[in-house]
Amino acid sequence: MINRQDSTAATHAQQDTATAPSGFREVLLSPGDCSGCGACTELAPDIVGWREGDERPFLVSDVAPDGVLTELMAFCPEGCFEDGNAS
Repeated sequence: MINRQDSTAATHAQQDTATAPSGFREVLLSPGDCSGCGACTELAPDIVGWREGDERPFLVSDVAPDGVLTELMAFCPEGCFEDGNAS
């Protein structure tokens, strides 16, 4: 007999500790030095949004495709984006 409650709990535990899906990386944003250029929102509007009130970017999603995160890190003049999966 299978204990469904135990298998459900194990599945949730795996999801909680799982990293980004294959081909995606965790995005970290530190907007403290943001210059307000808006390049990030133009490059990845489905990943980065813009707060008009305080003129700062925010994450719409905390994961991004590998290439998108690479572009965000390369084009941000203030280095606000980091790879959360980097060791």
